[in-house]
Amino acid sequence: MIDGEVISESKSYKMSSSHEFVLDGKAAKINLSLKGFTKNVTICEFFVAGELINAYQLTYGSKGNIPLMARIIMLIIAATIGWFYASQVIDEWLAFAIAIIPSVAIMFKFEKPNWTCEDLLKS
Repeated sequence: MIDGEVISESKSYKMSSSHEFVLDGKAAKINLSLKGFTKNVTICEFFVAGELINAYQLTYGSKGNIPLMARIIMLIIAATIGWFYASQVIDEWLAFAIAIIPSVAIMFKFEKPNWTCEDLLKS
């Protein structure tokens, strides 16, 4: 969106994409390029009439730590699952399922996704 107007709704699963549109009677384009799958960095470049107007680096990360009490609870659950599995009270698939459910729940509860935006032309 630019100035509240949707300029493109296309989706791409490639490492880069380009979105062309008209802005104030001039040809404009936004290039998005992913810089590695593991780095979570996207470069966004904005061109008007072939001239680079601005460029941003968007970085995705997460903030927040899992509290000590939640870690202790996870450790107790893991030890209990290990004991029940070792004594052959529960099957392997059930032990895995019981371990995954609280781990995922705790991770989603305490992880806070965060985008940071750096202006590349002002640095």
